[in-house]
Amino acid sequence: MSRKSICLIIVSIVAVIIAAAVVLSIQDGEKKDHPVIVDGLPGYSITGETGLDGNFFISFVYSKNLIMLDGKGNVIWSKHEDLDEGVYAGCWDFKKHVVNGKTYYSYHDQVLGYDKYGIEGYAPGDRVIMDENYNEIRRINFEESDTVYKGHPLDGHDFLLIDLDHYIMSGYIKEVVYNVPGYPQGSSVVYSYLQEVDHGEVVWDFKTIDYPELYSLTVTDAVATANDFGNVQTDAPDYVHFNAMRLDYDGHLVCSYRHLNTIMCLDRTKATDQIIWKLSGKADDFGLSDDQKTSSQHYVTVNGNDITVFDNHNITGETCVRTFSIDDMDMRVDKVTVNRIDGKLSSACGSAQLLYGNTYMLGWGRTENDSVCMCVYDFDADEELIRMTLDNKDNFTYRCVYYE
Repeated sequence: MSRKSICLIIVSIVAVIIAAAVVLSIQDGEKKDHPVIVDGLPGYSITGETGLDGNFFISFVYSKNLIMLDGKGNVIWSKHEDLDEGVYAGCWDFKKHVVNGKTYYSYHDQVLGYDKYGIEGYAPGDRVIMDENYNEIRRINFEESDTVYKGHPLDGHDFLLIDLDHYIMSGYIKEVVYNVPGYPQGSSVVYSYLQEVDHGEVVWDFKTIDYPELYSLTVTDAVATANDFGNVQTDAPDYVHFNAMRLDYDGHLVCSYRHLNTIMCLDRTKATDQIIWKLSGKADDFGLSDDQKTSSQHYVTVNGNDITVFDNHNITGETCVRTFSIDDMDMRVDKVTVNRIDGKLSSACGSAQLLYGNTYMLGWGRTENDSVCMCVYDFDADEELIRMTLDNKDNFTYRCVYYE
C-alpha cells in the first residue's frame, strides 16, 4: 500500500472520529450553536412568530420533557426521559440563571417513590443545575435543619439561585400540629417550608405552621378539602399551597400561596415575625375590594412596585393577568390592572411575564377549553403574536417562561 493511500485512510479515520465526537457533543447538549431535538417530545404545533432575541422555556407537569424555543418557535434545546406506561412524573420550572456573568440552567426533577401526601400538585424531587452547555453539574435538596433531614426532597414549584452556593428552596412538609383553632386534639396538615442555604449552611427558613393565624385564611376555590383540618376527607389538607416566589428590591421574599388567595411578603432578616404584608385573600392588608382580589393564583413577578400575578381565578373561571401597583409604606394599592383573553380558563399552573409595553408571555398550565399551552399576547393591540398548541392537552405545561 502506498504512503499516499495510508495517509488518505488515516485522514478518513480522523474525520469519522471528529464527526462522531461532534454528533455526541450535540446530543449531550455541549454545542449551543446547534439545535438539540431529542426523540419522544410531546406533539405540538407553532403558529406565528416574534422578533424576540431570547428563548421560551417550556416544562411539563406529567411528562419528563423540557423544551427551549427561540422567538420564532424553533427548538434550541430539548430533553426527554421515558416513563413506564401509566407512570406520570414531570420536570417542572425550567429556567435560566445568570450569576456573575455566567449562565446556568435549572429544572425540578420529580423523583418517583416519595410520599406525595395525596396531593396532585406536589412533585417531590431534586433541583438539577446545569452549566451553560446543559451539562448537569449539581443536584440540590434541603440541608439539615430543625424541620427536615439533609436530602429531604424539594416540592418543585420554584427555586431561586443567588449564586451556585447560595439559594432558596421550597418544600411541602406533613405534620400533626396542635395550634389549629378548634382542633386541640391535633390536626394533620401539609405546610409550606422555605429554606435559604449559603455555602451549605441554613441561614434562614420559614414555616407556615409557625403562624396559626393563616389557618383561618384557607379558601376552597381550587380544592374543596383545603380546609379539612378535622382530617375527615383527607389525611392532611394542603392548606396554603405555595407555588411561586421572587425577591423584591429590598431583598424580601414575595410568595404566592394558592389556597390562601394571597401574595405574602416575607422578611429574610428575621427568625420570627417574618410576615411583612399580605396582598389579597381574607386578611388583605391593602384594602382591595373583592373584585380586585386573586383566586387560586399560580405565579408572581416583581418589578419595582408592581406585583404581577397569573390569576387562575377559579372562583369565576375567568383567568387573567392581574398587576397591583402597590405602596407598601402606606399599605395601599394605587392601581390594579387586569388583562384577560375572553374564554380562557386555566384551572391550575400557568405563568405571566411582562415583556414590553402591554405584551405578555403567557403559560396556560392546565387550560380547560383549548390546547394552547403558551402564547405571547399584545393586549393593547388585542393580538396574539405566537402560540404553542399541544396535540394532547392532558399533558399540560407547568410553566412557560421567557429569558433573554
